[in-house]
Amino acid sequence: MNKDSIETESFILKSDGIALRVFVATPRQVTAPLPSLQIHHGGGGYELIYEHMAEEIARLGFAGITMIHRGYHGSQGQMEYGKGEIDDIGRLTEEMAARTDIDEKRMGIMGYSRGAHNALLAVERYDYFQVGALWSVPVDMVDHVTVNPWISEMFGGLPDEVPEAYRIRSSIYFVDRINCPLLLLHGESDEVIPVRHSRRLASAMEKLNKPFELKVFENEGHIWSPNAFRNNWRFTIEFFQRHLNPSG
Repeated sequence: MNKDSIETESFILKSDGIALRVFVATPRQVTAPLPSLQIHHGGGGYELIYEHMAEEIARLGFAGITMIHRGYHGSQGQMEYGKGEIDDIGRLTEEMAARTDIDEKRMGIMGYSRGAHNALLAVERYDYFQVGALWSVPVDMVDHVTVNPWISEMFGGLPDEVPEAYRIRSSIYFVDRINCPLLLLHGESDEVIPVRHSRRLASAMEKLNKPFELKVFENEGHIWSPNAFRNNWRFTIEFFQRHLNPSG
């Protein structure tokens, strides 16, 4: 499909009284309800690459969906680092599931870094998703704050001061709630979110006999090289194609 074979739209989603900007790309002239893929941005903020990814996935027969999370330019509210953002994902998914052009039984979600953190917490909270892909995901906030001390300001204190704020944002404690296959991609040399996070999640899923694929890339850090990005995006597309069957 070329550019003319897809349609794009932007709209404002209301969630918890704040306005969030959403971008959706869909293939033209498709009568059957589409599988969908939500793509959630990292802590660096929303960039056009996320819209390009949504458009590319639309050319393959999906509805591609991105959202500017609360606290980032283009949306309202304040960042809550894995709290209010999960409410927003639930509201977005409700909105998408209500559309006649989207198949509510074939919904996928993915994210990078903080976006992966939000996506995984959403998978654990909601039953909407049939598959997920997590790029460089942090799963334990107590571990995370030792590498990134600045997040304690967003949580309202250190782990011994506000333990519940860390627990509710730590997806590793809720792995039993995951009910869909996950693809985990991580760089071996990631110093922002060490690869032990993805490995710990994989180990927990294996113990619970939950389906997953883990790919770790030697010499890749938190920001992937262009070649690694292309390969990992291809892995991700193939993963969603296998599980969501965009052709039917």
